[in-house]
Amino acid sequence: MRTIILMILLFYQNIFSQEVFPVEIPLNGEAKDRDLEFSGLTWYKENLILLPQYVKKEDPGFYTISKKDLINWIDANQEKAIKPKKIKIELSDIREKIEGFQGFEAITFIGNKAYMIIESKNNGIMKSFLIKGKLNFRKLNLVIDSKIIKEIPLPVNIKNMGFESILKYQHDLMVLYEANGENINNNPLALTYNSSLNPKNPIAFPNLEYRLTDVTELDSKNNFWAINYFWPGEKERLNPGKDLIIEDIKEGMTHKRYEHVERLVEFKIESDKLIRTSTPPIQLVLEEKSRNWEGLVRFEDKGFLMIVDEHPRTLLAFIPKP
Repeated sequence: MRTIILMILLFYQNIFSQEVFPVEIPLNGEAKDRDLEFSGLTWYKENLILLPQYVKKEDPGFYTISKKDLINWIDANQEKAIKPKKIKIELSDIREKIEGFQGFEAITFIGNKAYMIIESKNNGIMKSFLIKGKLNFRKLNLVIDSKIIKEIPLPVNIKNMGFESILKYQHDLMVLYEANGENINNNPLALTYNSSLNPKNPIAFPNLEYRLTDVTELDSKNNFWAINYFWPGEKERLNPGKDLIIEDIKEGMTHKRYEHVERLVEFKIESDKLIRTSTPPIQLVLEEKSRNWEGLVRFEDKGFLMIVDEHPRTLLAFIPKP
């Protein structure tokens, strides 16, 4: 079976030489429910954390898969679905304190402290909030602290757009807005906060057309990757300018065929600003229907793991390193 899957991957890589084919890792159990609308991925030690936007009302929780299980699945090219474990969440009164609560958008960890972004919409106004909690992984329990809720100032009010990405930066946190195109956000900034959720100095961020929906953590060179996604139904809302990402590269075969965009773009924190690196973007092999990728992590030296919300369905995928 392993040989067959490797041959299939090589076949696709040869045909779509500028693009990478996502390998689905099937999920089983509660986590495959598309109503959860997964919105983020992160690592907690040797465990992948899957963040749903909409936790179940009566039994709220996040989900987790061990890195060991994921490595075994990929190395053995198994067909059997993986059943994530559930991390019970104690929400306290967070839903009541945030008017127009629309769920979780991003998560990262510093030690056993979880830092999350929540989105809301009230009277047509979008808002993003930074909160924290404490994870007891042995008991699979996360307690959210509702005493400190920090509103993140949005650069512009656009329907369904907010801060969707968070990462550790030195001993602090960095959050990134979703819409950074030149026609709608001419001075994008990465905002930084300390671990007590107090704001620090912002960092300049380059314009990026379409949406930025999640990021990896930093590597040893202060580089990180970001999901850069475009669904044509948001064309009027995002008013895209010139796509500089593909200026000096060969656009992939399926990206020439379809209007939607699914790719990873690498950035670097350099002094007091963020810049794009010279590394070419990683373009995914597209399907006819776009996949709304919402979560991203690095996966050892093998590549990446990504997750789709509900459009077109819940989908966890391995993205081999090009």
